[in-house]
Amino acid sequence: MKRLRRCVMSIDENSPTPLYRQVEEAILQLIDNGEYKPGTKIPTEGELCERFGVSRVTVRKALGPLADKGVLERRTGKGTFVAEKRLSRSLSTVMSFSDMCRMQGCHPGARTLRLDLTEPEDDDLKRLRLSDDTEHILLLQRLRYADSMPVMIETTKFPESFIFLMDEDLDDSSLYELLAKHDIRMTSSRKMLDIKLANYKESKYLKVPDRHPLLRIDSAAESADGRFVHLTHQLCVADRFKLYI
Repeated sequence: MKRLRRCVMSIDENSPTPLYRQVEEAILQLIDNGEYKPGTKIPTEGELCERFGVSRVTVRKALGPLADKGVLERRTGKGTFVAEKRLSRSLSTVMSFSDMCRMQGCHPGARTLRLDLTEPEDDDLKRLRLSDDTEHILLLQRLRYADSMPVMIETTKFPESFIFLMDEDLDDSSLYELLAKHDIRMTSSRKMLDIKLANYKESKYLKVPDRHPLLRIDSAAESADGRFVHLTHQLCVADRFKLYI
């Protein structure tokens, strides 16, 4: 067996597993253990050849599947980089952000930016099915994190009857779990999706350049008893999410 200096696994020329598969697994381990971090450039093909003691053809065959799977990104004229981790999100199911993160091995977080009673707009009354003389709705705005990285600004509007949320600690908590404590569970959600460019304030919160593309998702969530419980306006960093239906 040929042992390699500084490598997390050995490349065994006598193994029935093809060499390129062994190199592919070794690179994955280096990403998992943090030596190759998301967003950083990995060594050149020549440097990988030297590290693993294999040919350039073998290295290329190892990098190909990793690029196809979205683990690595090839940038023309710049090299190959470890792809930033993306959250997979279904648009056809109702799931809390916290549960979505946990299912994908990420730690969810939240920071409250605003929580107060505000005057409703005409569209708020219509979509929440409130009477025209409704004076206030509850507005909650939070910055959402996945593994300490800001990924979304989430603004949610509730009927004033949800004022009990003002007594809850909404930082680093799941809103749906808090609502479930009050026997309120979401069963369906209608969503509209488009793209907007981040303004100065949004870019600072989300740590992206000004005018960076954001996914804008507007939804109206309905509870098991048929009530429209909340309207939500989410601004998601486009390259940190992967959406599917």
